[in-house]
Amino acid sequence: MTANAKKFSFPNSLVIVFVMMILAAVLTHIIPAGSYDYVPGTKLLDPATYHGIPQQGVSPWGLVDAVFAGMVKAGPIIVFTFLVGGYFQVLISSNAVDAFIHRLVERLGSHSFLILPSIIVIMSVLGASGVMANPVVATIPIGVILARRLGADKITGVAIMFLAAYGGYATSPVCAMTVQIAQQISGLPMLSGFGFRCGVWLFFLIPTALFIVRHARRVRLAAETKKNDDPSAAETVPFNARHALALLGLAAGLGVYVWGSLSLHWGMNYMAGIMMLVAMFGAMVTGMGMNGFVTAFLQGARQMTFSAMLIGLATGISVVLSEGHILHSIIYGMAVALNGLHHALVAPVMFIFNLLFNFFVPSGSGQAAVVMPIMAPLSDVVHVSRQTAVLAFQLGDGLSNVIFPTNGTMMASIAMAGLDYRTWARWVLPLFLLWTVMAVLVMAVAVASGL
Repeated sequence: MTANAKKFSFPNSLVIVFVMMILAAVLTHIIPAGSYDYVPGTKLLDPATYHGIPQQGVSPWGLVDAVFAGMVKAGPIIVFTFLVGGYFQVLISSNAVDAFIHRLVERLGSHSFLILPSIIVIMSVLGASGVMANPVVATIPIGVILARRLGADKITGVAIMFLAAYGGYATSPVCAMTVQIAQQISGLPMLSGFGFRCGVWLFFLIPTALFIVRHARRVRLAAETKKNDDPSAAETVPFNARHALALLGLAAGLGVYVWGSLSLHWGMNYMAGIMMLVAMFGAMVTGMGMNGFVTAFLQGARQMTFSAMLIGLATGISVVLSEGHILHSIIYGMAVALNGLHHALVAPVMFIFNLLFNFFVPSGSGQAAVVMPIMAPLSDVVHVSRQTAVLAFQLGDGLSNVIFPTNGTMMASIAMAGLDYRTWARWVLPLFLLWTVMAVLVMAVAVASGL
């Protein structure tokens, strides 16, 4: 056997996620099936109603069917990914984004690297507001182009957009999808503990920004110019008034979406609709014409096929676990374990459990609906405040989104940048481990301060 034949080849991201689906199906035959009853008229679990049910392990055919069911369940975000990927490709093909970033970097000269921390802070704020969760996928092409112009790499491009946004989302003092839902379920005043959570957001933002910028600087200093290997690094078209109009349309569209998301609770459908108008306007003012618009749109949508498959398969894991009726059993096991722990360990273990449970239920609002009806009353029994329980859920749900492959948005973001999962996971792992240690410290402080 040749050396090349023996050499291990790391599996494709689709293979990794499908293997995890198989493991999930195996778990449905091992973990006892069980269920909580729901509070009448709500989607909330009644913590006093857990009961075992007949084992309903997922069959091989059920596993195969879960692929299709995952695609259907993730339909909205998959369609969003195709549409927004296509619309952004129109703007990229117009050269407006590339020309503007090239002009900006030229004008700033030696200070151009200040763009990175500025973008990181902006994306973190947008992530904390809840505006840039799933829609962050649409910003990845801009991040990659900006990173390239600054002499950095694709990882930097993904990090300044996705990682910054999800770091803000994970530690948000106000996010409606996590904090507000969890507080409402727990019977707490809306946005209570705001000051403490603002401190937590800043506590995580600073090392995250330093981690990203340090990597970008190291890449910039060490890497040689790769213009010959990167067709996108070809000479840029000079920035002109048409490009400016296209980008003004983009800025106006994003501004309208941010306003609508915060004031009117707009979802991804509005983002997709606004981006269509922005892309059509950009194609018109830059002279691409309708044929150019359609060609660029189809190119961008075609590039999203891999991302869409990843999102659907990742969602299929939760479908398998739900069909096997073991999610509630996992929650019940956690409740029993916490009830026997020493008071000082309860809050950190709550966080760790939510961190791991997010692998199975990566949706913030979905995890809140499943976990908080149990954790809120349980926190009363184990002498931890409900506010601390909400914080444990929030950090556990949010931080793991940057590394767990079941998060479809992360997989779509790295795929859009042309990164494989192994490369991204290996790079982000040190930061994720640091975040985990920091979160345990935050939980200890929360308990000590009587949050």
